[in-house]
Amino acid sequence: MPAYTSSSQSFLLLNENISYLLEIHNDGLTLSSSNGHPLFELKESVLLAQGILDDAQQIHLAYIKVSGEFCYSVILADGHHQTMSLGKLDIRTQRFDRLLLFPAGKVIHIFYASSHYGLPDVWRITHLFWNGQTWKSAFLGEVVHPRYPLYHVLMDSRSNLHVLMMTFLGKRSVLLSSMFNGTFYLWSKRQEVLTIPREVVDMTAVITAQDEGHLFWAAKQPASDRFEIGHGVQGKINDFKSTWRIEASPATNLEGPWRGLGVIESQGMFNLLVNINQAVLFQVQDRSWKPVLAHSGDFFSLHIAQKTEGITTYSHWLGITGQEAPLFAQELSLVRTPPLNDSSQISVHQTNDQFTAPHILPPDTLQHVEKDSSVQAAFHEKTLPETEAERTATQAISEQSDSVACTAQAPLPVSTGQISPQETSDDSATSHHLSLIFSDLKESTTHITSNLECLSEKVDFLPEVLELLKELKSKNDQTLNALQQLETQVHHMQTLKEAAVKKGFWQRWLT
Repeated sequence: MPAYTSSSQSFLLLNENISYLLEIHNDGLTLSSSNGHPLFELKESVLLAQGILDDAQQIHLAYIKVSGEFCYSVILADGHHQTMSLGKLDIRTQRFDRLLLFPAGKVIHIFYASSHYGLPDVWRITHLFWNGQTWKSAFLGEVVHPRYPLYHVLMDSRSNLHVLMMTFLGKRSVLLSSMFNGTFYLWSKRQEVLTIPREVVDMTAVITAQDEGHLFWAAKQPASDRFEIGHGVQGKINDFKSTWRIEASPATNLEGPWRGLGVIESQGMFNLLVNINQAVLFQVQDRSWKPVLAHSGDFFSLHIAQKTEGITTYSHWLGITGQEAPLFAQELSLVRTPPLNDSSQISVHQTNDQFTAPHILPPDTLQHVEKDSSVQAAFHEKTLPETEAERTATQAISEQSDSVACTAQAPLPVSTGQISPQETSDDSATSHHLSLIFSDLKESTTHITSNLECLSEKVDFLPEVLELLKELKSKNDQTLNALQQLETQVHHMQTLKEAAVKKGFWQRWLT
């Protein structure tokens, strides 16, 4: 599971070509520039921290000390900073997690989750709001999760905030949505916008520059240790008439254990990180999600906070040990870094036999391994006799060639102008021996030609079988996706029928 709270965390703060690294360690926290120069240091132990860059390239930092003091700092590029105390939190009887920060000019938004006093699985979502003069606090609701709070915050192009909260209700997970109007400073009433007939164990979200919301979640399959990835889309996240719809699943059969989920939009493409027994990068190709790269190695938790085109996004990610760069940095086009060694990088576009090693199997093809293996075994069994024949013929050619070479390299007798009967006899024997050799070579060559023709027919037939297997796999995936979408839509329609009739505009905004 993603370690949102731990004694050691790293955060990569990005804004166009500028980046900063925020590190939490046992003695406090350190904010460093891309060249490693420290800009801000705190020599007190920190429980939680989060930073982000604004449009003016200022670093905004919110953190909770182990003492319980809640602080907010603004740091300039030259290291000058101002710090404000936001109060004292009770960290003895409560857990705190998932700290997010959204600066919008003179307006500052801070979100965090705290556990319930008597019910540790219930998380309370709190919003702190600085309107330019004073801090205000709002309670947004509660979510249920035994490990960490499942909620995400998005800010659209109009500086409206959207909180997505996922709660588990026994047999189903429900997505709750609420919107903060940046003009009137009011939160809308929470709405149940999506129902998932699974236990959701992780979620992440991202918003595009066109205000299109994308939600990704990991759900546990019933009576199984496997997981599936869901994808929901809302065309206009700031439009009340726009509803969430279920799209094709990036993956339906992933082998655990589950460790984390993250998404980043880069150059108009979504990059989905799935962290299971290996780290897999999914991208959309040919209108469907496909695993592009897979890494197995020693990674650390690296959270990414990105500000681009007026959009602020947070994502759980992974970093490469020994490098201050995110995993799949080249594919993300975020930070330039040398590629990993070939031994630790595997392309998912390669053939299936590249994934027979442990923990390197592409997740979406787990259920097709037995079929592919049996087909490969059948082809191997058919082509084996021809292979042995080739090997025998080749060995014969090699032996005869060695004989010719030895004969050619043997020292010849010195000519004296006369040819003796012994020499004549030797020449005849040599000529006869060479004749036999060339006869054998001609016969072997004839066998090789016929064998190659037979083998060529087998090779010509192989692409047709592989194409058939690909078609069967594609139809199987489409059927699984259709069944999952149908099941989810049925539950969603039932939820909509049970929902109350929508009220007027002002009633909708009053909590």
